[in-house]
Amino acid sequence: MQRPERLEDQIHFLLSSLIQRELRDPELGFLTLTAVRITGDRSIARVYFTVLPPLGGDQVAQNGFTRKALGRAAGFLRTQLAMRLKMKRVPELQFFPDGTLEEGNHLETLLAELEQERAARPPDSLAESGEEK
Repeated sequence: MQRPERLEDQIHFLLSSLIQRELRDPELGFLTLTAVRITGDRSIARVYFTVLPPLGGDQVAQNGFTRKALGRAAGFLRTQLAMRLKMKRVPELQFFPDGTLEEGNHLETLLAELEQERAARPPDSLAESGEEK
């Protein structure tokens, strides 16, 4: 039996290759798998992905289309994993959009706004003179 981290890495690599080479679904778009997490009993593999939306397109809508397309292909992908991994029971595949990129961008925007507010605020007269309160 393999360690969970190694199994996650193998599933990640195999799924990425299979999606790139074997799936022909126009709703997939430009897809990147970001992570695979397996439950403790190894019955479910949560696969996280990001999608580059079309220019001027809606990220949320594109995530929905991609998730549906991956859901339709889950049986095929699981069968292909079973042939390549040589496991008794291949985990069920569940697909989720990865929101860490959007969260990181949001935090970066908030920090930039804080820096702008700090720069616009007049300096404290006590802090400039070096006196302590």
